[in-house]
Amino acid sequence: MHDGTVATLFFYLFAVASIALALGVVLGRRLLRSAVCLIGVLGSSAGLILVLGFEFIAGIQVLVFIGGIVVLLLFAIMMTSEGHTFEQRPSAARRVMGGIVATAFFVVTLSVYVHTDFPPATAEGLAVSHEDVHAIGRKLLSNERDGYIVPFEVISLLLLAALIGGIVIARKHDPEDT
Repeated sequence: MHDGTVATLFFYLFAVASIALALGVVLGRRLLRSAVCLIGVLGSSAGLILVLGFEFIAGIQVLVFIGGIVVLLLFAIMMTSEGHTFEQRPSAARRVMGGIVATAFFVVTLSVYVHTDFPPATAEGLAVSHEDVHAIGRKLLSNERDGYIVPFEVISLLLLAALIGGIVIARKHDPEDT
């Protein structure tokens, strides 16, 4: 098989998996199962990024989104899960509103896709050198004016605050009682 054929095959495989798992996220009746489907969606999108040849971005996708945010979401769900917290069957009004919002999102996305002039992809445009990856890494961890170390630290504090908030919410008794 030709490399282009294999890449196309994996593209369609990841695309179908993303769509199926996204439907699992939206249509799932259990919050924990929807979160697990979200892990699959993010993993499939990392696979799509990998097919495009951007290994670094795919790795960051897995580390940050799957390894950090979704795992934190799963912890919060498991720590705060109570039977009366989650609505198992949404009302008809909520279903209609959800359908309207989903349809509007689909129409806007389709409109942007149809009216955008995408340049044709070339093999030279997808090639990434090791120097580019090193430059991205240096820029992400740089504390210079054009570096991104401060946003990384802010995000880490945000995740820490969310974890502490989840623990506080999950506590069943007042800390002064112990």
